[in-house]
Amino acid sequence: MLIEERVDRALTRDKRRPITIFTLGLQCELVFCIIIHMRTALDLLDLATDAVAMIDLHTLTVDELADGALGLQRHIDRVKALHAHVVCAADAARVWQGSGARNMADWLAGRTNTSYGDAASRVRLGEALGRSPELAEAVAKGEVTAATAEALHDAITTPPADADMNELIEAVKGTGPRDARAAAESFKDEHSPETAQEAEERRHQQRSVRSAPAADGMVTTTVTLPTLQSREFHSAIAHVAGKPHEGDTRTTEQRLADGLVQLCEAYAKGQVLGGREKPTIIITIDAASFAGATNEPGLTAHGDRIPAHVVRHLAEHANLQRVLHAGAVVLNLGREVRYATEAQYRALVARDGGCRWPGCHIPAAWCEADHLQAYEQGGATDLFNLVLWCSHHHHEKHRPGVQVLGDVHDLRLRLSDGTLVHCPPRGHTTRTRPAAAAA
Repeated sequence: MLIEERVDRALTRDKRRPITIFTLGLQCELVFCIIIHMRTALDLLDLATDAVAMIDLHTLTVDELADGALGLQRHIDRVKALHAHVVCAADAARVWQGSGARNMADWLAGRTNTSYGDAASRVRLGEALGRSPELAEAVAKGEVTAATAEALHDAITTPPADADMNELIEAVKGTGPRDARAAAESFKDEHSPETAQEAEERRHQQRSVRSAPAADGMVTTTVTLPTLQSREFHSAIAHVAGKPHEGDTRTTEQRLADGLVQLCEAYAKGQVLGGREKPTIIITIDAASFAGATNEPGLTAHGDRIPAHVVRHLAEHANLQRVLHAGAVVLNLGREVRYATEAQYRALVARDGGCRWPGCHIPAAWCEADHLQAYEQGGATDLFNLVLWCSHHHHEKHRPGVQVLGDVHDLRLRLSDGTLVHCPPRGHTTRTRPAAAAA
């Protein structure tokens, strides 16, 4: 059916309803009226989708393809929000009752053959948008993405008493879901009536190990632990499993599983001694918080937030190292060594916080120390010449034509196509001015 015929058919479906003037910018630049009717609106949405599908992608320029990828993402994001609103209204109307479904997400997943997780995600987004008109408006304007809005679900639906949620919404505009989730955690901690110790005890009481029934000879076990204990758990089994070696085809997940099984088998045989080679967990914290003047949490090299009072307690039995004023520890080694030392790496963890590339969330523990001026070209192994990159962005930085501008504190890369990428540090020592300590 021709586009003109489909438009005419959609517009004449129900003329008794009120209409809204709407302009759809297709290749034929049609201007027409949309009848306020769900079925009609969905037909027109199909029409717009078909119009985009008719475009021969092989005829588009690089700029047109980029515009299409970004433009479609914006529309998908808007449709997600609209879908969430409809799902929320359908849930309120209990459309799933009498169908055998347990809830709205179960009903939606069953009727659309999508995953339960995806359906539950849409329900959560609808609940967040329904609870906060300000958040819904920010999503409608494109200031907050649907994924970022969903990341605020818990904070929006169970807000701290007397907290101004607009403050949180303003803070997450233009951020991704990961940063929004961290902002929401900080916001809830800041406005929580609990003391830090009470919150830690509540989390401790939620610890659990659960196993689902076996399926195809496999059992899924879920381990729920407070952040620090979870990091200790992963560090221990990773230590037992050992580092990957040449020819090792196991995934990281498989190595961790092997480490856990090896540890259990050793315990069963009475061979677990322990205590001599404790896996290292690097935690950075602002000096003011470490001293008790503030309660800013510490951060592990994996980006986990550790409450300040927990870090202070751990420090009683930990190796401490200043990373801003390093005392007797040598952090600038000039040309004497090529690779960053352990002391320098810890300083980089505190300063950079992870991969320096904007938008990259690879934690510091998975990053590589890189010379801004290559060692082969006379670059020194000093902190002012070292930064952290994940493996991918390390390669990007070394692509032909990439120029390094500025210094480690105001680092910019000019890519081969002229794009300027600002790569600021985002660790503890760059968020506040006081010196920082590492535990």
